[in-house]
Amino acid sequence: MIIPVTLPPEFQSFDVNKIQIGETFSFEDDETGDGYLHFKMQHLDTADGKTWLAAFTSYEEHDKGDPTSTIIESIKSMLKSCRNMSEEGIIINPWGNSFMLSKELINVILDADKPDNHIYFELGDITELKVDAIVNAANNSLLGGGGVDGAIHRAAGPKLLEECRKLNGCDTGDAKITAGYDLKAEYVIHTVGPIYKAGDPSCEKLLKSCYYKSLELAKEYDIHTIAFPAISTGAYGYPINEAAVIALSTIATWLSENPDYGMAVIMVCYDQKMLDSYQRVLDDVHHQ
Repeated sequence: MIIPVTLPPEFQSFDVNKIQIGETFSFEDDETGDGYLHFKMQHLDTADGKTWLAAFTSYEEHDKGDPTSTIIESIKSMLKSCRNMSEEGIIINPWGNSFMLSKELINVILDADKPDNHIYFELGDITELKVDAIVNAANNSLLGGGGVDGAIHRAAGPKLLEECRKLNGCDTGDAKITAGYDLKAEYVIHTVGPIYKAGDPSCEKLLKSCYYKSLELAKEYDIHTIAFPAISTGAYGYPINEAAVIALSTIATWLSENPDYGMAVIMVCYDQKMLDSYQRVLDDVHHQ
């Protein structure tokens, strides 16, 4: 969708077609240093006194009216962003054959696309999945590394590293979010798993926190499909069987606490051994 916006003068140097709704941009100011700018989506008032956001399906439709600055956004992303807006809804192509999407209709559309709560298992490459978000088993710097972390950074491209530099790292057990860039996933949720130490109870607590906080962050961003790697089971040395129990029990707990949210969780296995570990956990639960 092509969306008319009002941009402050400082945005003249930006490629506005790459701006996404809701983003905040830092910029260099010669006098004050770093600052923040916000842009405002333009709206239309209809004869009944209601206010609507405008969107266009092509530049041809947009150019039928007065010229404005524009950004480009996918229809799905725009609908998500407008779900809690103060306006009545969206008018698509207001200068031509217009179509009005009320806020109530937007909610119906998004809820109809919402999956049930499920856990799936997949053997393969997490960077190839087309989901709302993939989870990166990152290190504390968030600047890339080996294993899954390095693979995600390579697949996402250099802009992921640029955004990660602005996050000032991440504590073990915590999670932070970035865009997905060249990945098929819209977002990457970065979480830092614990380095395993036998007999240390904090390891289990921190690994649980990785899964739980990643899901909480996903909910905050209206993410409904998320893919997890087996956090901490690689170079960080967490025993596969123990990690599988913690991962599945934590995810199951979160899903039970959010029964109406609609979250599809994909547990991505890097080899058959990991997949077998998850299956054993499920078999043990079924036999209890």
